[in-house]
Amino acid sequence: MEEGLDFRILGPFEVRDGNGPRALGGTRQRSVLALLLVHAGEVMSADRLIEALWGERAPADAPMALQAHVSRLRRALEPHAVIVTRPPGYVVDPGPRLDADRFAALREAGRGALAAADFAGAEAHLAEALGLWRGRALADLEDAPWAQDAARHLEEARFSALEDHVDAQLALGRAELPALVARVEEHPLRERLRGQLMLALYRGGRQAEALEVFTEGRRRLDEELGLEPGPALRDLQQRILQHDPSLAAPPMPTGVVAWRGSGRRTIAAAAAAAAVAAGVVALVVSGSRDAPAPAAGPGQLALLDARTGALTRRIAIGSTPQVVAAGAGAVWVLDADQQTLSSVDPDTGRAATFATGATPTDVAAGPSDVWVQEGVRNDAVQAAGPVPATLTRVDPRSRTARARIALPQGGGLVARAVDDHIALEADAVWTIGPGGVVARIDPRTDRVVARLRGFPARAVAAGDGGVWLLAIDGRIARIDREHNRITGRGRIAASAVDSLAVGAGSAWVTAPADGTVWQVTGERRLAMRPYDVGAGVTDVAVSGGHVVAANPLRGVVARIDTRAGRVLAPVRVGSEPRGVAAGPDGVWVSVAGLRAGLPSTALASGGVGLTDCGPVVGPAGGRLVVADLPLQGGIRLSAQQVAQAIEYEFHARRFQAGRHAVALQVCDHSVARTGLFDEAKCAGNTRAYGRTERVVAVLGPLNTPCAAASLPVSNRAGLPVVSPAASAPFLTQDDALYPTGRRHFARVYPPDDHQAAAMAALAQDRGARRVAVLDDGDPEYGGMLARGFASAARAAGMEVAATRHWDPQAAGHRRLAAAVAAQRPDAVYLGGTLDTGGARVIVALRRALGRDVDLLVSDGFTPTPLLAEQAGGAARGVFLAVTGLTPESLPAEGRRFVRAFATTLPGVEIEPTAVYGAAAADVVLDAIARSDGSRASVLAALPDTRVATPVGPAAFDADGDPLSAAVTVLRIEPGRRIGVFEDAVLERLVRAG
Repeated sequence: MEEGLDFRILGPFEVRDGNGPRALGGTRQRSVLALLLVHAGEVMSADRLIEALWGERAPADAPMALQAHVSRLRRALEPHAVIVTRPPGYVVDPGPRLDADRFAALREAGRGALAAADFAGAEAHLAEALGLWRGRALADLEDAPWAQDAARHLEEARFSALEDHVDAQLALGRAELPALVARVEEHPLRERLRGQLMLALYRGGRQAEALEVFTEGRRRLDEELGLEPGPALRDLQQRILQHDPSLAAPPMPTGVVAWRGSGRRTIAAAAAAAAVAAGVVALVVSGSRDAPAPAAGPGQLALLDARTGALTRRIAIGSTPQVVAAGAGAVWVLDADQQTLSSVDPDTGRAATFATGATPTDVAAGPSDVWVQEGVRNDAVQAAGPVPATLTRVDPRSRTARARIALPQGGGLVARAVDDHIALEADAVWTIGPGGVVARIDPRTDRVVARLRGFPARAVAAGDGGVWLLAIDGRIARIDREHNRITGRGRIAASAVDSLAVGAGSAWVTAPADGTVWQVTGERRLAMRPYDVGAGVTDVAVSGGHVVAANPLRGVVARIDTRAGRVLAPVRVGSEPRGVAAGPDGVWVSVAGLRAGLPSTALASGGVGLTDCGPVVGPAGGRLVVADLPLQGGIRLSAQQVAQAIEYEFHARRFQAGRHAVALQVCDHSVARTGLFDEAKCAGNTRAYGRTERVVAVLGPLNTPCAAASLPVSNRAGLPVVSPAASAPFLTQDDALYPTGRRHFARVYPPDDHQAAAMAALAQDRGARRVAVLDDGDPEYGGMLARGFASAARAAGMEVAATRHWDPQAAGHRRLAAAVAAQRPDAVYLGGTLDTGGARVIVALRRALGRDVDLLVSDGFTPTPLLAEQAGGAARGVFLAVTGLTPESLPAEGRRFVRAFATTLPGVEIEPTAVYGAAAADVVLDAIARSDGSRASVLAALPDTRVATPVGPAAFDADGDPLSAAVTVLRIEPGRRIGVFEDAVLERLVRAG
């Protein structure tokens, strides 16, 4: 964009040149340009612009009106080419001429200086950033819904910068008390700000007043939100009472009291820099550093010539080798199950395996250093596995840590993905922290020098094509590394994306479900080209002029010749290729799930011969049923109870199904690295079941992604599958999961869309006439449920007054709640999860709507104690749907089962999923009893199931869904309990079918 125009949205919207403001026409015309500026660098389709500008009341001639507005704006801004037509709409990119971009850059510079204890620099940067504001963001356009959302993000960033500025002033000993008092009066519920005022008063010798500020804050929180102050504010109160010396002013450089985050509850001490500065942190080493290469086992490291496809070397390594990196004179392998790292000498094949003292989640290697991202379990979130917390710089020779760097925290979004979280350049290390925040680290100082927010990064990669980011929803963007800002945005047209690599002048993205690798090129305007390489493709790397991608579902490595622009023949490496990394000698491939070299007893027992399987239980010659479950990590208790309930049913039947003897083997498809199911292992296990003729049926899996990965494999093997819990509707609707055309999958658990319909019925019964529907933007879960609720509500005669998405990264949702309140709904439905910020939405809605409006939520808001903790008093009275029955709502036969099963687990609460596990076992045993004992005959018997189970009579429709379904509706009541659901009571049971 040409120089000469200044774009200002941090206040009333205006465009200025050397002669003053430009005349831009009426409100809607100004809104067109402002909306494009808010989404600078992003192509806004005409449909999207029309929806934002007119909403549901768009006139028939809206497309012509939009074109007219654009034409008039172009004339008003001449001679500058500001608005560019780019199908399917328009785009602008004002660069440094947009005040919001200048604000963001200064704010990040201030935060970086604050983290580096450069308080004077931080104060100067942040003061300059705040000086750009001229009032409320987009103040003259704030009546427009799109402007409200945009302004909310900007205002939250402004307030966060203001709080950072106060931190710098406190560190310099010059906090402005009158201004602090005024801000706390204006924003009485912001705990970080209140803590800053308490600290300033205490340092001024006014301890009693500081404690009174705390008392007043506690009163306001209790009266308005029903909340207690957060732990950090309470801790500060105690430290003031105890005259803690660390609170003295000004703080020491390594002990600065820095309040991070913009939410009301988030207060954290930022003293991690002191630990890093203190010197080398030793790693905990397990095993000898000079141990010989391990004996042949289920894991291997293979060396591939990307050009010829020749496999030139194989090295036995670990149990489940996953992430692989080449550099610093070795090949580095992260084992997903053993939670260890191995350094492999590429010449001798000798390996040294060591642990880091935490859970390693990703590894990258440069010329002289190895960088390891480590995660910790966070019980304050739903995510079962470790959440990335630190980046450790490892000396490749001694395998000790030179530094540990705390990752910057983001909003409430907690993603399961942990791959591709580190990208290395000569002068920069890029990494992704919780909430998708991208941090730039200076390898000379091991300090975070920039943070990039506003893009929910799932992966980062660097190479000769620049530095790129990938979001979980397919958005892709470049990083302008000179200015540390995100630019050149676009979106991959794929159903889901997985891995990112940069090389051969391009970015490369894998789309597993579509079976494509996408090539992305360009600076600001991105061009994209897909290559069809086969469904299941995951990790990707670039070696010279060739792109390679692992496909664990097919057991191959795909290849693309970038110079010729064509797909080459894949290379079969055996079992599950998981990670790929380019090295000087070729491409290193980590391979897991190999059967070769297994102990002879594994196969002699008559089982499937996988190291992740337990012993076969039951008669040696019986038909074998496999229970395929995730037995590690966050849902371990539920999965183990499911396994125990299944085995209980086999014992109760005396391992007999009709005239056939049956045996049971329980196998694990999870990995310790994430604490969750692993799609590659799900498919790999299923291949082993299919190859084992004795296996006549599979019980499992519990999770939808695992089912989606394994169903095509079991379908080709003609293997009957009955799931106790996989509940996504598409599992029985997507024909692509059934390549033979024959259905082989059934589930005893109702699909998720039943709960949305049940909540619509609840809203109608409670007298709702107008409803609002919100979701977290995830089309596969939150969005699916929201659409289902809206459809059911309309069918019941209710008016859907508003449908909105909330931003999972936002710290608060005041404007969203105000917009919902303006529609005067009788009930509001929320489709989403706690880890995408659902509790914060509930708090905002309660404040805006009071308690007369019903709040209805999906089972993504479980566990109920976490909902009650995160939403506090705002959670009271919320209605929560749980698909299926609880032990308290079971029929008589189910209650008898629970009583009998509970005697085998004294003192343990019986999980609802365990009861459905027993029901699935009953279905499989019944099908075997009505068969001739062959796999094909069991499959033929499954559709005709009519059998009593602990959850009621089991029967299936033609797709494999249960004919009878139940939804349990709970009401959140802190301090109460119903079975395994704490802080809840039973509201009603809804049955369908």
